[in-house]
Parts: sequence; structure tokens; C-alpha cells
Amino acid sequence: MKKNYSLINYMKTYYSDSNIPMYLFSDDKCSFCVPEQDELTYPPSQYLQELFASKERISHCTTEYGIIFCSLKLDSMPNKHLVFGPVTTVPYSDSDLQHLYKDYMIPNNRRSDFNTFLRQIPCLSMSSLLKKCIFLNYCLHEEIISLEQLTSTGHALAEDDTLADASLLLEETYQKKENEQHNRTYILEEEILKLVRTGDCEGFKKFAYSESNFHIGVTGSTALRQLKNNIIITTTLCTRAAIDGGLDYDTAYQLSDYFIQSSERLTSADRLTDLLGKISYTFAEKVAQAKTPVSTDERMQKAIRYIQQNTNQHLTVGDVADYVGFSKSYFSAYFKKTLGFSVSAFILRCKLEEGRELLQYTDRSISTISEFLCFSSQSHFHTAFKKQFGMTPSEYASSVKAIAEGNAN
Repeated sequence: MKKNYSLINYMKTYYSDSNIPMYLFSDDKCSFCVPEQDELTYPPSQYLQELFASKERISHCTTEYGIIFCSLKLDSMPNKHLVFGPVTTVPYSDSDLQHLYKDYMIPNNRRSDFNTFLRQIPCLSMSSLLKKCIFLNYCLHEEIISLEQLTSTGHALAEDDTLADASLLLEETYQKKENEQHNRTYILEEEILKLVRTGDCEGFKKFAYSESNFHIGVTGSTALRQLKNNIIITTTLCTRAAIDGGLDYDTAYQLSDYFIQSSERLTSADRLTDLLGKISYTFAEKVAQAKTPVSTDERMQKAIRYIQQNTNQHLTVGDVADYVGFSKSYFSAYFKKTLGFSVSAFILRCKLEEGRELLQYTDRSISTISEFLCFSSQSHFHTAFKKQFGMTPSEYASSVKAIAEGNAN
């Protein structure tokens, strides 16, 4: 390594690309680490001892529950090592977390912080982690080491171990965790989507949700990309469930665009995690608010969809009756008898719901929205909106803006 080279700066730069925690140890003591952290999250001593005992340039060890640590011995600095980890091949299960709490000796009041630390670390295979170490070794020592050298029998493993045993253990651990998490995730996913479809907001309050139980899979190369991709996947599933539950297509896809576009603008893992947690509940809330009338009559369903999809038209009772093939008088009487309210009341409600969505998710002015929804005047829109929602359009827009600014801070 060149004399004027700053190892500390190199570690910072390398971490910004890999998101894998790195530690510089000198005589078994950590002198620098990225990301910045306290001693609580330093690699446990039993794994450090195993890494430092190796005579190889690059060594690695795998815990009984499949977590990987790797070490790079520094030539120019006696008794100094760069340590990488912890890294896992799949997202942490509850069992993994319990093992980690014990190994790291994490007290109960610090487990939330520890989980946040783990969430920043991308999932990697053993070979991917070793390749990163090989690259870093070449940058520091101009020494070429092949992946085959590191994974050959006897290298960087305990004397009584073999590569076959280690590979088998890792594969079994991986498969077990995958099966457990996919089965658990499928059940949770079905429960959540059912709540969305039925608009059961109260159900979310009773729902026992644990982030570690919900495994979508490895979908991104970094923690931030993983979260953003998970938001896209979750939004897509919830959009379909909400439409199945009766939410009109325009509102559902408008909300979908809002969540996906918002996620792409965010750069904080905490903010992205908060957004991810709001998606399913918000869709359920919209389904509940829409209160789409339920009827087994196919022509009534057709009428409901037609009204919901044409809120920006001068829609009359006669227009809807003609669309479904009824006379105006018969349709009006049958609609009210079947659903419990008049056609004109439902048309107005749909327009107001659309107006509220536009105020919340677009920057259109109140006058533009009023005209778009074909209200006779802005005053008419103002009066009807306040009667429906208990506040004026301008008051609602201000409240939405205040909430958004509060979340940004």
C-alpha cells in the first residue's frame, strides 16, 4: 500500500458502495469502524479469535446459524486486520435475531437499535463477500488471490472441518430459513391483503406484525434499493387487493403512483421503512372510505363502476340508466331499493372522494379540481365538500400539507 494512502478514507469510500460494516482491529482492539457505532455492535470476540488465529491473508467463519464474518490481514501493519460482517445470505429470521442478541449480548432496551443496524446490511452469498475481500486485498497489497484458493479444502477453516461440511451446513441453513420465512410470509401476506380487500382498518390494530417475519426476498443490491423495491412489490399487491375490494381503478393506481414515486425520492432507510409500513393500511383505509356498494346484480355493479370511472363528466341519472339499459325512473327506484341511497347522492359522493384524492396527491388548485369534476361552481364544490368531510377544500389541503411537512422533518 502506498505510504500516502489513507486506509481510513479507503474504508469510508468502500463502505459507501458495499454497505457492509468494516472494522480496523489492532492487537484485538477496534481502532476504527464504518458505519459509526458503539462497541455493542462490534463483532463478537469468539468469531474474532477464530478469524485472527488464521495464518491466511483472507479468512472467514460462519456461525452455527449461518451468519458470515470475513477478515483481511494487513501486511504493512503488524497485528492489524480488516473485519467485515455480519453478513447473511437471506434476511434475518426471529431465530437468527435471538442467536445474535445472545452472541452480541444485546440488552432488551437496545434491540430495536440493533435491528436497525442489521437492516442496513445487504444480503450476500459467501462467494460474493469473499470476492469483495479479494478486490480490497488487491487494492491494498497488489496481490492476486483467486476465489478457488479461498474455498479450497482446509483454507480458512478449522482443522477438523472440511469445505464439504461447511458448504452443506450453509446450504441446509439457507434452505431451512428460506422455507420457514416463505411459509410464514405467505400466511402474513394473505392476512394483510384480506384486510386491504375488506377495508378492515380496525383489523390492522389487532394484527401482530413483526418486520423480521415478513420476507419478500433479496430484491436489491443495497439496503436502500431493497427497501424501495419492497415498496414497489407491496404497493402492487395492495393495489390489486384494493381494486378487488371495490376501490375504483383511478384512485387505486393514483395511490400506487404516489407511494412508488415517494419512495424513489427518499434517501433515508428509516423514512423508507415508515413509508413501507403505511402502504397496506392506507389502501385499506381508501377501500373503507370508498364504501363501494355491494350488489350481486351485475347491472348494478356495472352502474357503480361507470359512475366511479366518470367523475370528471357531467353525469346524470339518465346517463347511467341508459348505460346499463334501464329506464330512468325504474333505474332510480331499483338503485335506491337495492343500495339504500339515490343515484345522484352516489354520483356526488364519488366526485367528492375524487376531489379529496386530487387535493391530497396532486398540486392542482381548488378551482381546477372543481372544474375538472364538473361542479357548477367552485362555491358548490366548497359547500358539498364541507358537508361531506367536515372541512372546506382549502382547510383539507392545508392539513395535508402540514402532515407532509411534519413527516419530512
